[in-house]
Formats: sequence, structure tokens, C-alpha cells
Amino acid sequence: MTAALLPIVEELFDATDHSERAHWLLAVPLDVLARERVHIRQALVKANFPEGLAYLEAEIASLCAVRGSDGLAPATTRSMRETARIVLGVAARGRPV
Repeated sequence: MTAALLPIVEELFDATDHSERAHWLLAVPLDVLARERVHIRQALVKANFPEGLAYLEAEIASLCAVRGSDGLAPATTRSMRETARIVLGVAARGRPV
């Protein structure tokens, strides 16, 4: 890729299938998802990986959500994130989603 990308993000661009991309998304630090979301989104669009895009958006929404007095994001945001994680977990195992 280009010199502007973090090496960890280059790994996503170099992934050869959705299973590798899913594993990368589930393992990468959340701060990398937040900081590099534009490049990550580009990689997922280029790879035609809608499940990965849904996961990225769910994680970003959760990170940006106003938290309640209990310190948690709203239940709808948490539910959306967990659903996206489950779907991505299926993709990580190499099965069709």
C-alpha cells in the first residue's frame, strides 16, 4: 500500500479473503478502528465485504455513543454491536453469512 498507512492497516488491505478480514477486524485495537476508520472503510468497500462494514460502523457507533449513568452505551447500540460481532465471527470461520 502507501507509506501513509499504518502497517497494521496494510494487513487488512493485504488480506486475501473475508475470513482473514474478519479475523483482523475482531483482533485490531479499537483505537485503530477509530483513528483509521476511513482507510479501513476503503479496504472493506474495495473487498466488497458488507459484514465487515456493518461491524466497523457498529463499533464506531458504540465508541461515539453518549453513555448512560451506568457507563454503558444505549441498549440498542450494544445490541447492534453484538449482532455485528456475531455475524463477523461467522465470517471469520469461513462460512457464508
